[in-house]
Amino acid sequence: MISTRSTIVGTDAVADAARAIHHEIYLGPDGEAVEPFISRTTTWQHLRTLDLRPNMRVLEVGTGSGYSAAIMGHIVGQGGHVLTIDSDAALSARTRRLFVEHGHRAIAATGNGLVGFPGRAPYDRISVAATPPAIPGAWIDQLSRGGVLVTGCTVSDLPGAYAVAHIVKTPTDDLHATVHASRYRQMGPPVVPSNVTVVADPDYPRHYLASASDDYEAATEFLTLLRAGTPAPWPGAPGEFLDLKHWLLARRPRGLFTARTEHGEGIGIGDKAATSFGLAARHGGSPEAVMITPTHLVAHPQGSPTWARFLDLMDDWRAEGSRATHELDAVVLRYGDSYRVRLDD
Repeated sequence: MISTRSTIVGTDAVADAARAIHHEIYLGPDGEAVEPFISRTTTWQHLRTLDLRPNMRVLEVGTGSGYSAAIMGHIVGQGGHVLTIDSDAALSARTRRLFVEHGHRAIAATGNGLVGFPGRAPYDRISVAATPPAIPGAWIDQLSRGGVLVTGCTVSDLPGAYAVAHIVKTPTDDLHATVHASRYRQMGPPVVPSNVTVVADPDYPRHYLASASDDYEAATEFLTLLRAGTPAPWPGAPGEFLDLKHWLLARRPRGLFTARTEHGEGIGIGDKAATSFGLAARHGGSPEAVMITPTHLVAHPQGSPTWARFLDLMDDWRAEGSRATHELDAVVLRYGDSYRVRLDD
């Protein structure tokens, strides 16, 4: 059974709406959560980033329990409009019934959320508490000028580079983005671009390493090293990992990779040691790899030049004030019929 004891903090519109809309209404039988489940705390945080106001028109992609749409409907009021769309017809029907039974101001529709809901566009706010493979152009097209889209996103071609984007559409149709260190569930399987090399451990398929290099052999060697490395405790403060990870994705140092091993999911760099004649790795140097995870720093061999270079990168991040993800520059790039958010150093 889901606890109903989350504390509502604040006197803003979201807090006031949360006090008015009883969460337990939207739980399933026996008080169980409706899948996909998002905690109330995460829901409130997400809704606050939308900066909802009375009389706004809102599209929500992914209905879930219907709780967040009910909250939004309370905030925008009688002069506003909230439509939540989901591909699950049964979920939409359940939510529609609850809205009617309890007089909550929202509409539940069934459909493909990736194409939005053009019949009621444009929208002042579009809310997506999930991560699409790429941001559909339909969402941007249906966003009003001055409107805000909040959605999960990827900020790199490398797997595992998840974040949440706050995108504003200007009066001239430009797109300005701020990225936050959070992560939402994926909408469908991840798509790995052809410019990324991914290797997996044949004995443990969930363990992988992904690099922007086309050197498959080197990537395989780096993954082997990481699995053999001795983990040391993560040298940073709790909660800093995602900010450092996103800073590295923005900086894009030589040999950057993302990986998952038994030590966790992380980010690191790999390189080849110079030979005694100072020749580059591909001419005979031995491989070196180092990775940081939320709990560990893994390097092999310990004390290598690559290990030292990674520590220098961490020092650079510290020297910049341990920049948080939302302090990094972000750009929204169009790729055909979709958009991608990328961090820029």
